Amino acid sequence: MLYKKVNQRSLLLMSCALDRFSLEEVNNRLDDRLMRPINNLDWNVWLNFYIPLAQGNILYEQELLYNNRDLSWFANDLKKRHNKKTIS
Repeated sequence: MLYKKVNQRSLLLMSCALDRFSLEEVNNRLDDRLMRPINNLDWNVWLNFYIPLAQGNILYEQELLYNNRDLSWFANDLKKRHNKKTIS
């Protein structure tokens, strides 16, 4: 699988989420790097959805960092995987 250059914002958000930073701490770090801030809802998605997925599956981690996948992509992929297991 060919990956593009790593998405620096996603890398920073993943690092902050793994360290369980607060929303304010994350936005300070984003601001220091001249990146757009993250809102509370999106930060909770990182903490409660993206990080558990990335920790459990290297493919998902790479998709998040290199291909900037969004929530719907992960939901669709998980649905496909579940359907394949059910059929097998």
